[in-house]
Amino acid sequence: MQTKTVLRLRSTKYKGGAIIALLCIFLIFCLQTIIINNDFNNTLSQNSAFDGAIRSDFGIFKSAVPNSIQTSYVHIGGTPIGIAIATDGLIVSGIGGVYTERGEVYPTLESDIRVGDIITEVDGVKVSSIYQFKTLTEDKERVTLRVKRNGMTFNSVIMTALDSISGKHRLGIELKEDIGGVGTLTFVTDNRKFAALGHYISDIETGLDDELDRGNIYAAEVEGVIKGQAGKAGGLLAEVNRLSKPIGSIRSNTQIGLYGDYSGKIDSELYRIALKGEAKMGAAQVYTTIEGSIPQFYDIDIVKVVSQTEPGEKGMVIAVRDKRLLNKTGGIVQGMSGSPIVQNGMLIGAVTHVFIQDPTRGYAVHSRFMYDFAEGYSQQREAA
Repeated sequence: MQTKTVLRLRSTKYKGGAIIALLCIFLIFCLQTIIINNDFNNTLSQNSAFDGAIRSDFGIFKSAVPNSIQTSYVHIGGTPIGIAIATDGLIVSGIGGVYTERGEVYPTLESDIRVGDIITEVDGVKVSSIYQFKTLTEDKERVTLRVKRNGMTFNSVIMTALDSISGKHRLGIELKEDIGGVGTLTFVTDNRKFAALGHYISDIETGLDDELDRGNIYAAEVEGVIKGQAGKAGGLLAEVNRLSKPIGSIRSNTQIGLYGDYSGKIDSELYRIALKGEAKMGAAQVYTTIEGSIPQFYDIDIVKVVSQTEPGEKGMVIAVRDKRLLNKTGGIVQGMSGSPIVQNGMLIGAVTHVFIQDPTRGYAVHSRFMYDFAEGYSQQREAA
C-alpha cells in the first residue's frame, strides 16, 4: 500500500509538471505570434513596395485600413500656377449709372440688385460671359434677370437705359466672369488629381467664397517679387497666359486649398505623405519658385505642430531661415501659398499664410488632409 501511494504521488507530480510545461510552450507561441504580427504591421506601413503588393493581391485589405495609416506617394509641386475660378453665372462687382440724353440714369435703383449677386440667366437664357450678357440686353427696353444670392434665387425685372454714346441699352451693372490670382501647386497624385494653395479663395470685392467652385489652373512664370515687410505682405509677380491651354480643372474650393483634375506634364520626384504624428518641430525645407518656373528647396524651421483630427489651414507654424529666400522675398509672400514642405524625406505640409507683422513666419497645413481632399476621401466620408 505504501509503494502504491508513493507511485500515485509521483504520477500526480509528473502530470502537473507536464501541464505546466505545455502551458509555457503555448504562452511562448502566442507571444511570438503577437511579435510577428507587430513586425508585419510595421513593415506594411514602412515598406511601400510590400505595402502596394499586399493591397494589389488582397483588394479588401485597402478598404479595411483607414487612409490615415496608409502609405501614399505623390509627385511634389512647387511650381507657380495661374488661377481662374468662377461660379455658375456672372458676378456683380459694381452698380453704376448710364449716361443718356436726359442725364445719368440708374436702371437698377428699384431692382434690389447688389454687389456679390450672381446673374445666371437673362430672359430665361443661361449666361456665362460678359459678351453674351451684352448681346442679350443691348437691344431690349426691359429684361428679366435670374439672380442667385446666399443660395437663394429670384427674378428681377429691370427697365434698361439707352446709352447716349453707344446707342445701346445698358443696365449700369459691372460684371466679371471669374476671380484671378497666382498660387503654388502642392502635389499631383498618381490618379492625376492635384492639390494647390492650401487655403480657400474668396473675392474681397464681392465677399463670395463658397460660390466659387469651378475654373482652371494655368502654367505661370515668376517675373518679380515685391519683398514683404512687417505690416505689409509681399507678393510674387507672375505672367499667366489665360489664352493658353489649362493644365488642370478646378472641381472644389475648400478651406485647405484647391483640388481638381490635372492635365499638365508630370516630371517631379515622388514623396511619401507624412502620417499623423510624423511632422516634427525642427529643420525642414520649403519647395517653391521665386524666379522663373523652376522651384528650389529653401531651409525653414517647424516651430510648432498642432495635432489635428479635422482639416485646418493652421496645422503648423514655420519660420524661414534660408538667407537666399530672406534676401529675395523677406520671407513668405503672397503667391507662395501651396508651396510644399518636406521633412525627413516626407511631404509633411504646405504653406498657407504669412504673419503680417513678421513675414519670416507663417502657417502651414498638414499634407495628409490635402491628400484626402485630392483623392475625394473627405467627400466620401461626408456622404457616408
